[in-house]
Amino acid sequence: MAGAWRLDIIIMVLYQITLVFSAQLLFVIFLDYMPPTYCTEDNFCYKMKSKCLTDYDHNAHNLCPVNMTGNRRDCIMDHKKLYFYSAQYQYQQDCTMPSGMQVVFNISAVTFIGVLLGNIILGILADKYGRRTVYFLSLLFGIPCLVLSALIKNVTSFYIFRLLTGIAISGTLTVGYTYAIEMISANRRLRIFAFANWPNARMIQVGLAYFAQEWARTTYTTASIACLALPVLWYLPESPIWLEQNHKYEEASRARKRIEKISGVTEDHHNSYEVVAFEKVTPKRVIMDPKLRTSFLMILFMYFYVGLAVYITDLNGADMTKNLYLGQFLAGLVLSIAQFIIGMTEPYLTGMGRRVLFLLSQLIAIICYILIVICLYLDWKGSFLYLTAYTLAYASQSICLEAAYLSLVELMPTDVRATVGSMANICMKIATILATQTQSLKYNYEPFLFFINLVVCTIGMILVFFCLEESREADMKMVGQTAVGKIFCYDEEVTPPGINAHDPSPPRDANTPEDPKMDKQLPLAIAEPMTAKPLVSKEQLRIIEKNNERNRPIVEKPKKVLEELAKIPDPVKKQLENEKASTDESLKTIEITKKSEESKENTLETKTGETKIVLPKSVKKPVEEPKDPMPESTDDWQPNSKNTKSGQKPLGKRPSLKNFSRYDNESEEE
Repeated sequence: MAGAWRLDIIIMVLYQITLVFSAQLLFVIFLDYMPPTYCTEDNFCYKMKSKCLTDYDHNAHNLCPVNMTGNRRDCIMDHKKLYFYSAQYQYQQDCTMPSGMQVVFNISAVTFIGVLLGNIILGILADKYGRRTVYFLSLLFGIPCLVLSALIKNVTSFYIFRLLTGIAISGTLTVGYTYAIEMISANRRLRIFAFANWPNARMIQVGLAYFAQEWARTTYTTASIACLALPVLWYLPESPIWLEQNHKYEEASRARKRIEKISGVTEDHHNSYEVVAFEKVTPKRVIMDPKLRTSFLMILFMYFYVGLAVYITDLNGADMTKNLYLGQFLAGLVLSIAQFIIGMTEPYLTGMGRRVLFLLSQLIAIICYILIVICLYLDWKGSFLYLTAYTLAYASQSICLEAAYLSLVELMPTDVRATVGSMANICMKIATILATQTQSLKYNYEPFLFFINLVVCTIGMILVFFCLEESREADMKMVGQTAVGKIFCYDEEVTPPGINAHDPSPPRDANTPEDPKMDKQLPLAIAEPMTAKPLVSKEQLRIIEKNNERNRPIVEKPKKVLEELAKIPDPVKKQLENEKASTDESLKTIEITKKSEESKENTLETKTGETKIVLPKSVKKPVEEPKDPMPESTDDWQPNSKNTKSGQKPLGKRPSLKNFSRYDNESEEE
């Protein structure tokens, strides 16, 4: 494995293993499976009207009459064939319960109620105690519950342990997906999930059921595969994004080192680095912020209606083909191929964002629902057109669910991501519980199932078109964040001894030899290093400023430093005030002197008879100085013959420069 891909591939394998465990939500199709026809011991063959083997009319038409044309034995074997030995076939629990209890306590509803309860609790715990911790404990709790649900041959125990398994599945689905999405690189998310996805888990589950042919053996095999995820998850670190968001910078540094060790790629963040501190995002802020509120409500609605449409299609699709395994395998295969193509072409399709992908998939699903209704009215059920429309409808609607998953993790802040994910999954599980109650319509008026899908999907498509924000390649660390400061951290491997949070001495220079006595387990020092390299790019800072509605500047040091400054003693204060007052008086004196000098300079006396003209300050008459001023002297001087009329007569002593004016010179020249 090359470089950074190594960690992504490990996360991909881990997530796919846990999806096989989570696929117990789809395994309810096999647990609840009943054949479309059945033959009694006296070879009376009839079409099933419900899930009870005894619910038939003895006076009804025998599908394999005695006087039939053809081989009656082959007819009986064909109608009596059981593709999978299910829990419903074994226990017949729906036939022994009161009619009102059957609605709530069927296999599908009990499992989804468990997932609903788990989502209420585990999402909040994941935001508080960490993704990896809740993820690991969910698997550790869920695997024994899954085994015991098949080991104890009792209907009551079966329901109890299926309920507990559903609680554990909520952790592997919601928290596991959040953990995987935070660990995988943003530009490789769709490509990674093109390989590790729900349809692959579906095909694996169908394959296990095909080879086991019985629900208990399939359950044991699934639990064994899920055990492989425990050592992998134990070795992997906690999500650094979650750690930094919860101000656990020392643990985040160790987590990044573990990631570097796994991937074999060293990032340039050692010695010292800079972390932007963000204001903690609470659920209240999600509701109050208009942008976050719109995204939040849209995600809840998308999860609800897409979950309803997917499970109405899936839970009622066991008879899309005569062969149970073929129909279920094709549904997973078509979806897997579609996700693989989308994942591989996503880097080249720059316009294919989450919103566009959702809308295109939903449009295809709506067209397929229309074709399914037409086939049911024309009695073409079981035809190639019906099978094609059904598999495409399921695949397209499931891609909408994948786009909703990505929108959730990319539009919700880290502080509330798992909590919002749990709330969204609660909405989806409520929808799936409602979908389980539509199974009775299958035996009464089957087209009505797909009329429901058409209505809710059309409404959902319109709302997504106008309200959902695009989130492709979003920086999940920056979503909905408001920066409040910068924290400079030292890497624990190069922090010199003696440095701690209360002694912010300068960091050791890179050329300084390493102290052999240095303890590598010292905590990080939070200080401002001499050469700090920021982990936050200019683009991230631009996003911070855009999201920061209050436009608060990023301060270099926490506010606590300003509060802890020592107070100036009172005597020193008075002395400083006196010095300031004396300084102010001297400055005033200097200003007055300057003003008087300027007024003198600007006052010019001009000779015009005996009148003195005083020019204002704003007007200064230029005084022309002689080009070649003559030095003052009382000696006789003889002008040049060129400049005198006679050229011989001396003019006497030279006048003083003080008494010599430009006007006198001009008169002489004249």
